[in-house]
Amino acid sequence: MRACMLALMLGISASAVAAEVTGDANAGATKVAVCSACHGESGRTPAAPIYPSLAGQSSAYLESALHAYRDGQRQGGMSAMMSPQAASLSDQDIGDIAAYYSQQGPCVEPKQRAQPASKAQGQPE
Repeated sequence: MRACMLALMLGISASAVAAEVTGDANAGATKVAVCSACHGESGRTPAAPIYPSLAGQSSAYLESALHAYRDGQRQGGMSAMMSPQAASLSDQDIGDIAAYYSQQGPCVEPKQRAQPASKAQGQPE
């Protein structure tokens, strides 16, 4: 049984590697206009907290997520919005978009130091 599962997993992995596309970040930059409506310019500043920042994410993760949305493998959550967006993307489009976002530096917000309640309210400690 284990040998069958291992053979199946290796077969799936081999076919996934064979279908892998090399993404072009420059081409991806021309394909993300629709994405930026929710995820923000360069994927750094989402329009609302429910949308994730895509900048700096792993290319492999982004490709996997877009393939799953396109192929109907992701259900629930944002799939009602993302699946129609991904439906028309080719494997090359997905690779290009993933390459583009993976090369964008993530937006790093400055950390705010926590102050004790007495200082925050202007009261002596």
